[in-house]
Amino acid sequence: MKLISTIAKVGILIFFVQSAFAAATGEPIRHVKTDEKVVALTFDDGPDKPYTEQILGVLDKHNVKATFFVLGGNAKAYPDLIKKIMKDGHDLGNHTMSHSMMKNKSVETMKNDIASVDKILRNLGYEKEITFRAPFGITSPNLKTALQQLDKRMVLFTFLPQDWTKISSQQIYNNVMKQMKPGLIITLHDGGARRENTVKATEMLIDNLQKQGYRFVTVSELLKLQK
Repeated sequence: MKLISTIAKVGILIFFVQSAFAAATGEPIRHVKTDEKVVALTFDDGPDKPYTEQILGVLDKHNVKATFFVLGGNAKAYPDLIKKIMKDGHDLGNHTMSHSMMKNKSVETMKNDIASVDKILRNLGYEKEITFRAPFGITSPNLKTALQQLDKRMVLFTFLPQDWTKISSQQIYNNVMKQMKPGLIITLHDGGARRENTVKATEMLIDNLQKQGYRFVTVSELLKLQK
């Protein structure tokens, strides 16, 4: 029992060291190394009606938890959806106020933008860690510095299935399955445009991956599994 307790403590220590390193360096997390058949399902650019609601319905139907990287402006416009996301047990992440390109902005401008989104989510009652995802997945030295000063981790994606383009739900599904492996961070979109195909692809992915023995976890849960 003492050995098990010691191993557990070492695992927890490694997780916090890795977390601190990611926050200290501002380096993005794109996937997690794990032998477990787990993936994190994430959605960007919302919340938005009716697609966030439809995706939440699919997730609830299959008892799957996901992570929503939200825009501050959308969170202010749809506080009911933010509260629904929280009530259903999903994670929330910060995707800037308006999805504007961060690359050429000053450190202070970036910090103010990111902090504004955090404040909106905190005021709506979100208490867990708020990770950050850069618009378009584009980072810069200034952004890394801003995140270091905010002690915030950046979670990007392993790849992009291109669901924001005019491709079918089957194509979205195929794009994900071609890259499938344990520790994957799947990035889809619940906001920004018409997302009927994303909603359909989400259900297809959940159905088939669960049959293959995969388990869906939130980003915060996935990061704890880092080897």
